Amino acid sequence: MANTLNPVTETQQDSTVEECSEIDVLAKNWIQSQSDKEVKRIKDVGSDVIPLKIINCGIVPNFELKKARAINRVELDTVQDISKIQQVMVSPAVVYPNKPNFNYVHLILVTEDPTPFLVPYLYQTNLKVIQPAKEEEGRKSASKEVVLKTDLREFLFLNRRGVRARFTIHEYHDV
Repeated sequence: MANTLNPVTETQQDSTVEECSEIDVLAKNWIQSQSDKEVKRIKDVGSDVIPLKIINCGIVPNFELKKARAINRVELDTVQDISKIQQVMVSPAVVYPNKPNFNYVHLILVTEDPTPFLVPYLYQTNLKVIQPAKEEEGRKSASKEVVLKTDLREFLFLNRRGVRARFTIHEYHDV
């Protein structure tokens, strides 16, 4: 669950491919239930977390590397300075029962404060996008449809003030 990451504050505007803008009441209630259960579980073992709500989320495709990657964009309902996040821990994925190809995880955001944040995250596992045409070393490739595999290694967090922080998880450790 623990991992290593490099935070980089983002300043440019990103557009999401898959937006969670339409409120799905069933999903919202299910996510709240999962989050409440996790907060209770953590408190029952003698620890504490501060639960945060999500305003919006989506997947941003990153075409900079040879293979397209998914950046998990999570807009948080907080004014906390998210650039102070030092570590992101990701729970094992749970299949979301009400919509195919969606999974759910808990994100634990660790800062210098003693109490970490708990963030619920529901994401699509197989998002189809159009990779634009490009030219590398004299070789041209046409645009094509690709499926982004969401490996939960790239995150872009935003708070209510518009502050952005980008995180890359380089490795996972089971704990």
